[in-house]
Amino acid sequence: MDSLPDVRIPAPRPPLRDDQVLVSGDVTREWVIATPDLHAHAGLPVDVQYVTTRCREVHHVQGVPLHRVLRRACLLLAEGGKMDHLNFAVLARSEDGFQALLSWAEIDPEFGGCSALLATRYNGVVLTRPTLVVPSDGRSSRYVRRVCRLHLVRVPVSAP
Repeated sequence: MDSLPDVRIPAPRPPLRDDQVLVSGDVTREWVIATPDLHAHAGLPVDVQYVTTRCREVHHVQGVPLHRVLRRACLLLAEGGKMDHLNFAVLARSEDGFQALLSWAEIDPEFGGCSALLATRYNGVVLTRPTLVVPSDGRSSRYVRRVCRLHLVRVPVSAP
């Protein structure tokens, strides 16, 4: 009988609370972070500007840089891969299923440093779940409200 490859079966996990975000994907272990814990490490408030189809908006936000949160994740790097972390992307997902994708290089301060952050306070309101804010974007299309999951995924490198 042919041997079957090992399949990684994820362990069952309890449902998330309304104030939690799951960090999952191509990492050595999944973990959960609560919005109050994020807020305890929030930086100074910043103003973010973007254009909608109708007008220019300015919002006052406070939060934690996304890269600072995710550097805690242990990526499943390829053995001997040169700068392998640059083959990863972050998929931020909201409760309602809206998603936005950012590359690891884009959020890493040593490369793109786009200053994406998980806002825990938005226009003076403390949020139950964070909002992904990308201040360097001219539009708010990649802003993800009520983030419930940050999924790190390794993008397969295709052969030439």
